[in-house]
Amino acid sequence: MFQAFLVPILPVILIAALGALLSRKTEWLNNPSLGAMVTNIGLPALLLHSLLSMEMDLSGMGRILLAMVATLALSALITWPVLRLCGQSVRRYLSVLVNPNTGNLGIPVSYALLGEDALAVAVVVSSVVTISHFTLGVSVMSGSFAPRQMLRNAPALALVLAAVLLGFEVQPPEFVMRTLDMVGGMTLPIMLLLLGRSLAALKLGRSTQWTPLLLMSAYRPLVGLVSALAVIWLLGLNELDARVLMIQAVMPVAVISYILTVRYEGPTERVAGLILLSMPASFVVVGILAHFWL
Repeated sequence: MFQAFLVPILPVILIAALGALLSRKTEWLNNPSLGAMVTNIGLPALLLHSLLSMEMDLSGMGRILLAMVATLALSALITWPVLRLCGQSVRRYLSVLVNPNTGNLGIPVSYALLGEDALAVAVVVSSVVTISHFTLGVSVMSGSFAPRQMLRNAPALALVLAAVLLGFEVQPPEFVMRTLDMVGGMTLPIMLLLLGRSLAALKLGRSTQWTPLLLMSAYRPLVGLVSALAVIWLLGLNELDARVLMIQAVMPVAVISYILTVRYEGPTERVAGLILLSMPASFVVVGILAHFWL
C-alpha cells in the first residue's frame, strides 16, 4: 500500500523540494511575476483545456461547484464554534483552517493519484477555493469585503467562460485546444516549484506555541474529510468526482493563507507553522484514503 501511494506522490514531493533548493541557491524563482503568470495565464488555460477536453456538461460542472461550496460551508460551520470553544481567534484562523491548498498541491496530488481524468474536476474545485480565499478569507481577516476583487480573478473568469462554452456546446478549434494544452502544461510544475519556494521562505519564531499548532494541523484534514463525506453522501456524487473532492478537501493549510495573514497583520509565525505541520497530517489521511478507497 505504501509503495502504491508513494510512487505517484514522489514526483510531487521531489519537484516541491527542488523549488525549495532553487530558492535557497538561486534567484530563479524570486520574480513575483512568475506566480502571477501561473495564476492569470497557466491556471485558466489548464482549466479551459481540461473542461473542454473532457466534454463535461454544464450540469456536471455545476454539481462539482456545488459540492465544493457545500464542503467549505460545512467546514466553516463546524470550525466557527470549535475555535470559539478553544479560545482561538475566529478572525485569524477560520479561513486558514477552512480553505485547503487545492492549487499548487491539491491539483498535482489529484493528477498523480487519479490520472488525467481527474484534472478537470480538481481545477474546478481549486477555482472554488481560490474564490473562497478572496471572499471568506479577505472578509474575515480584514473585516471588510470588496466584491470587485473577483472581477480580476482569472481562474474565476475562466470558469465562467468554460460554463458559457459548455452551455452553448461550443468546441474551440483544434489549434486553440493545442495552445491551451501547451500553456496549461507549464502550470503544475511551476506551481510545485513555487510551493517549495514558499515553504522554504516561511519563518518560525521561538515563541511559536507548538501544542495548539499540532492540534489545528491535525484538525485541518479531518474537518475536510468529515465535510466532504457528508457532501458526497448528500449529493450522491459519482466515483471520480467523490474521489477528487475527498483528496482536495483534506489538503493542508494553503500558502495563500500565509500571504493574507501577512497582509492583514495576523499571527504569521503560527500560520507558517500550520502550513508545515498540516502537510504530513494531510499526507497521512490521503495515504489512508488511497489504501481503502482511491
